[in-house]
Amino acid sequence: MATEDIIKPWMNNLSLDELIKGNLEGIVALFYLIIMIAIYAIVIYHFYRFVARRDCFKPTKIKYSKTVGALKYVFLYPFVAMIFFMGFSVILISLTKVETYSIAEVLSISFALIVAIRITAYYTEDLSKDVAKMLPFAILGVFLVDSTYFSIGAVQERLSHLPENVNSIVQFLLLIILVEWILRVALTVRYKIFPKKDKPVVEQT
Repeated sequence: MATEDIIKPWMNNLSLDELIKGNLEGIVALFYLIIMIAIYAIVIYHFYRFVARRDCFKPTKIKYSKTVGALKYVFLYPFVAMIFFMGFSVILISLTKVETYSIAEVLSISFALIVAIRITAYYTEDLSKDVAKMLPFAILGVFLVDSTYFSIGAVQERLSHLPENVNSIVQFLLLIILVEWILRVALTVRYKIFPKKDKPVVEQT
């Protein structure tokens, strides 16, 4: 096939009038979509990095005792665990269809995912970040490929059934907190047996 045969169909369909007029309605809709994707990506970016971080509470300039640090995981971590659990539960409820998984099954999967993320965070945060961002960005991919896969009405209807599963939610939250405490204790024991090595200081010449 000659080069002219390839270029000719493109040139025949190229119209200066169409370029000038354009389809403003379509462009405006695309900009709305772009903004929505950007906002969603930014929110998920901060959320999954927060979930995947081994130390949920960032160190501050003020040095606290180890007792205060431990108390944070006793009194404050339950609220953090609730954010983790509800966040992934809502994402899963949005991603799955009613005929595929029930609310109870969605909560179980969400629990398993969070525990897996927290365990891998104590192994390496790079791995936990990969696991944590997998699901939120999967739902974005599903929406872009098929926007009819889920609807806001269906999601709201499924969320209305969450109070019926309050006992399971509380059980899962308590188990997430328990797993985190076990991991923190295991990490402390590990550092007692194998103390962290201080990084060598490089002298400047």
